[in-house]
Amino acid sequence: MKELIFVCNNCGNEFTKWAGQCLDCGEWNSLREVKNLKMVGGGGKKRVKRSEIKVINLGSVGRNSKKVNQVFSTEISEFDRVLGKGIVRGSVMLFSGEPGVGKSTLLTQVLGRVGGLYVTGEESLEQVRLRVKRLGLDEKNFDILVSNSLHEVEEVVGKAKDIYKIVVIDSIQVLMSDETGGVPGSMSQLRDCTFKLVGLAKKTGSAIFIVGHVTKEGNIAGPKLLEHMVDVVLHFEGEKSGELRILRTIKNRFGSSEEVGVFKMGEKGLRQVRSDEINLVNGVEVVAGRTVTVVMEGSRPMIVEIQALVTESFAPMPKRGFVGIDYNRGQILVAVAQKCLGLPLYKNDVFVSVMGGIKVADTGVDLAVIGAIYTSYKNKVLPAKSVLVGEVSLVGEVRKVRLMDRRMKEISGLGRKMFKIKNIKELRRI
Repeated sequence: MKELIFVCNNCGNEFTKWAGQCLDCGEWNSLREVKNLKMVGGGGKKRVKRSEIKVINLGSVGRNSKKVNQVFSTEISEFDRVLGKGIVRGSVMLFSGEPGVGKSTLLTQVLGRVGGLYVTGEESLEQVRLRVKRLGLDEKNFDILVSNSLHEVEEVVGKAKDIYKIVVIDSIQVLMSDETGGVPGSMSQLRDCTFKLVGLAKKTGSAIFIVGHVTKEGNIAGPKLLEHMVDVVLHFEGEKSGELRILRTIKNRFGSSEEVGVFKMGEKGLRQVRSDEINLVNGVEVVAGRTVTVVMEGSRPMIVEIQALVTESFAPMPKRGFVGIDYNRGQILVAVAQKCLGLPLYKNDVFVSVMGGIKVADTGVDLAVIGAIYTSYKNKVLPAKSVLVGEVSLVGEVRKVRLMDRRMKEISGLGRKMFKIKNIKELRRI
């Protein structure tokens, strides 16, 4: 028979009775009644025949197993850079990004070169076909399954004549398991579907890409457990109005998680961008509130432009806006600039933006942010072709950052000079 359970929409934990507040995450009115499809047996115990437990010595695996290439290339060098050397057979990758950033486009291009199964629960067959045709890919490389049933996915992948190298699930939020209660996208469905897809990948050897949606805060939708279950977590970012797209690795069990891939969106899909093609500095005019810095994206140096606008505020609480840098980090840098440079920013609106539509987590951008704020407030300009690089402490000291030699090489290669200071108070000499 079926039992009723209560599942929290916020954390996915299950309870036998309803409560106004979830006992685990503390969210109010988040418990929803669902049917538990697990069968309740009788009082008698059934004997289950268990297979013999085997312990395998790792050193004997390479000698006895057949020589099979466990890693294969996506034939897109920027994608391979992010993954390490390529895709590992039997791995599961969670692929997230903002709506419209190009997740489906990039995975369609990968599938078009390697070949595999595309499972879509959000688009029709004709929509996928039109995208494949627009990207100029060979339609014979695509097997399409239009379904949101996990059982159908397991049956198709498990009974395939040839093992699919790649299986794309677009997306996990619409996939549904018949054995799990709740609607598609609920915490319990996301958890159970991902768990079964991980088992399917290990059993068949197919590499599975799971497309995941993001919340309005930019986090991957669903329980944090999803990121722990999969082997690789990828995030695709970039302004939809711009051309540049960056593929980042948040987690990678098979390689470094510091590398990034850079792409440009065009009429025929995403194009790889070489290091010497990246230019995020607009124009050559020297104006107040504009600075240039070098950030490290993985092992790749990138010249970026920082712009700041400081203007008198007429509101009771001055506004703060930061685009491309962490909001809390930006607040700290504004406070340091106010304290160490004597700027009355408590009565001014401050807006800072990283141009090019990228998000920067490198602390080497600190000095450039403060320099842009200072020059905007004072209406002064930095020397032509100068570059500001350095991490700023809470007392205004400028500290060196990692891979400084690579940054210096990039700066000199572009005919620019480092603006060297040991404390942000030295900005006053401009």
